[in-house]
Amino acid sequence: MPELPEVQTIVDELNSQIIGKSITSIIENRNGTIISNNKEFKFGKLNKINRRGKYIILKTSHSNIVVHLRMTGKLIYEENLAESSSHSRAEILFLDKTKLIFDDVRTFGKIWILPNAEELSGIKNLGAEPLEKKFDKDYLKEKIQNRKVPIKSLMLEQNIIAGLGNIYVCEILFRAKIHPESFGKNLPETEIENIVRQTKIVLSEAIKHNGTTISDYRRVDGKTGEFQNFLKVYQKDFCECGNKISKIKIAGRSTYFCDECQKLFK
Repeated sequence: MPELPEVQTIVDELNSQIIGKSITSIIENRNGTIISNNKEFKFGKLNKINRRGKYIILKTSHSNIVVHLRMTGKLIYEENLAESSSHSRAEILFLDKTKLIFDDVRTFGKIWILPNAEELSGIKNLGAEPLEKKFDKDYLKEKIQNRKVPIKSLMLEQNIIAGLGNIYVCEILFRAKIHPESFGKNLPETEIENIVRQTKIVLSEAIKHNGTTISDYRRVDGKTGEFQNFLKVYQKDFCECGNKISKIKIAGRSTYFCDECQKLFK
């Protein structure tokens, strides 16, 4: 599933390619892809595209179009209106005869169409954006200090930190040298501060390299991300220290870590 850096990369590319275009219609190619209480929405000019957590929000003159890519969703900008993709689930058509294709092999992705004044409930409940000022040591301490839950699981909770997923949490905890099974309530302030610092560093580096492509993720132009070339622990066999990387399941997710380098607080 695309995580924060992949979604931010897509948002940045969409802002450079389609901002200012006028939307004429949205076509649903697979039932259940588009969720809307009103099929007669007006769209108008695309004024702003931003991200909240893993959601992509396209703001037009009359509505908000919210996209969640889920596991295999992609947004493909196509200048030839006649072209499509083999797994096109929906298409956003522009006045200049170009379009944005929502391609999704596994069909879990969704598009919501909402009035400008309405916010999606899933977005309302999101926690702090990890690259913003609000996400600091005090914020994270408040969220985890009474939780007898592995820090790996806590960092995946979207109502605590918006946009993080399995790959980046593994990388962040490795760089912070904290064992993923450490309970949130047992982490000292210095370690919480370290997690915050490494979160901002890892995410910034990943955005710089256009995200991580392990399998399905592609940018708007079809190219892959490059941060997979800089991963230190996720799906690796050996740590930089020479120790064999361990792999366990935490909350049903494959978790990679080094027993030598990452300290257990439990």
